[in-house]
Amino acid sequence: MTSTDTSGALVRAEIDVAALQANATVLAKRLTPARLKCVVKANAYGHGIDIVAPALFAAGWRDFCVATVSEALHLRELLGDEVTITAWLYGPTTDLDAAVAAGIELGVSTVDSLDRARDAAHRTNSTARLHLKVDTGLGRNGLAPADWKCALEKLRDLDAGPEADEADASAVAPDLEIVGIMSHYAVADEPERVETAQQTHVFDSAYRELTAVLDEAQGRLGESRRLEVHIANSPAALTLSPFPGTSARVGLSLYGLSPLEDQTAQDLGLVPVMRLVSQIVNLKDVPSGHGASYGLTFTAAADTRFALVPGGYGDGLARSASNRAEVSIRGTRYPVIGRIAMDQMIVEVGAGEVAIGDEVVIFGPDGPSAAEWGTWADTINYEIVTRISERVDRVEVEPHPVDGGGLG
Repeated sequence: MTSTDTSGALVRAEIDVAALQANATVLAKRLTPARLKCVVKANAYGHGIDIVAPALFAAGWRDFCVATVSEALHLRELLGDEVTITAWLYGPTTDLDAAVAAGIELGVSTVDSLDRARDAAHRTNSTARLHLKVDTGLGRNGLAPADWKCALEKLRDLDAGPEADEADASAVAPDLEIVGIMSHYAVADEPERVETAQQTHVFDSAYRELTAVLDEAQGRLGESRRLEVHIANSPAALTLSPFPGTSARVGLSLYGLSPLEDQTAQDLGLVPVMRLVSQIVNLKDVPSGHGASYGLTFTAAADTRFALVPGGYGDGLARSASNRAEVSIRGTRYPVIGRIAMDQMIVEVGAGEVAIGDEVVIFGPDGPSAAEWGTWADTINYEIVTRISERVDRVEVEPHPVDGGGLG
């Protein structure tokens, strides 16, 4: 494997863009006729948005989602005006002017946000393109039932505005376009749960109510037949049939990771995109009874060898995986012993055939999986990849061979 760029950092996240592009194709085929919306929030789930987004764009994908306005503006600068970008997480004091002017489509989770988006449109001489977000049961962002009704009434009032005040006609509906309705499933990764069907029912009802308002407005607030309808995430995209909506916001699975407890990425025809690697920088023989790392939570049971490996919680590795995690060196698994420190960890290699300078695969192809690290750290694979810190180099690499599975 060869990298295309590196600053010489000891810990590297090698990003296989061919695997990323192949995963997108697999997921898009499953979603057809619905469309794939590529979620690249949180630095593309830790994989590096400056590598991931251009690679997806080069493969033909044009619908992207992020969480924050700052992420959306960076993505617009990175990819230009050919792509559709949706963002939905902002606060009451977030400046929406730049987002509206840049054509960022905004999720609306409060009634006040309708006015704020419209005001931003007026100030920037733009059209605010909005997705109404309805809380169907997750309990996070989104319009609760009472607020949903208020939002629909607000839209009716905006549409009635020009008739009430012809002089102020430019200050209402023409500067605001409803282009979508969205929500988010809570337990789609557990297909047996009844709550998913309940959420779908609430979402369908909200969709019918919104289309009625848009139809009443005769296109002045947006075209109901062109609404983007999206509630599904990665788990829903992989488990639900028939599939709800016109598109799905897919994140984790794009990166070759499974959101399902009982199915691996290989089972789903996906290939992990990130391979986190380090190297051995020191080897030492230690006697029986020797401790390892802070707190001396590990004591050698016999004479052995310790390998020092750069990589710690300063790089995003979970300290909670101490004395539980494993890494791979020359194709053999070795245990991480003692507490994982800020910058480094100790691996017991014993009599293993290893040397200073050897590559250490922390997770990814040829090593443990991100899911295994999730188990060792009492968390999920989402967190394992997303928490990889900024000081870790992200480098684009040539395709890495994977044993078995494949995309089929």
